[in-house]
Amino acid sequence: MPDPTLNEQVWTFLLSGGFFMIPIGICSFVGLAVCIHRAMTLRWTAVIPLRLRPDLAGLPEVFSKGRAANLLLEFRRNDSPMDCIGRVALSDVFTDRAEAEKAVEATAREQMVKLENGMGALEVVITIAPLLGLLGTVSGLVSVFGSLGDGAEASDHALIASGIAEALNTTIAGLCVAVIMVIFHSYFTRRLERIAARLEVIAGHLLHEYFKHGGHVLHAPLPETSTPQCLPSLVPPPPVEGSAREAGKSDFLS
Repeated sequence: MPDPTLNEQVWTFLLSGGFFMIPIGICSFVGLAVCIHRAMTLRWTAVIPLRLRPDLAGLPEVFSKGRAANLLLEFRRNDSPMDCIGRVALSDVFTDRAEAEKAVEATAREQMVKLENGMGALEVVITIAPLLGLLGTVSGLVSVFGSLGDGAEASDHALIASGIAEALNTTIAGLCVAVIMVIFHSYFTRRLERIAARLEVIAGHLLHEYFKHGGHVLHAPLPETSTPQCLPSLVPPPPVEGSAREAGKSDFLS
């Protein structure tokens, strides 16, 4: 069990910071919420679902066996970044690879912007948390020296030191929040770079194999239940087979 004395010390530390501990606490909660959301959104299984990995790992075989329409239907079953990019790459409205590449690049940029949602809020927290701490410290110091000017004993060094120490608590809190958020921001930034690079490689390979085997002539009529836009379908995805699990464990997407 937590030490009651430690809990009392933490509460004393937070309360001694005064009003400015409240916005610093709000910054910490916002940053934590963004970190949790980013951690869930940037999982590899959320970016590139397991059900797609066997086909993406064996694209030459998929297209050579005339399964382009089935792969397109798979892309239309969900709304992950890879699904959206795949739908555009295999669309039959493009007659040459140059047009398809431009559309895929635009879609990939749009998906990356969506994946970066919340990073701006994290940057704001990193910026303003230490500033709020400094502002709280300055405010506390003004109160300390103001009380001395109102008739307090100037020789009471213990009182002055105690007041300055309490005023510095907000700076400590603001810097702690900023340091933790900087670590998470750096991790998520690196993660986004890896995702962007991997999606670029897969999209390029997909376009190459698709047009190498004939492009839009590979398509067969699709069921009416397919969704033409980047929206989730009501059709449930097929169960993950053993090959999908093996592809998820390989280095194909690492």
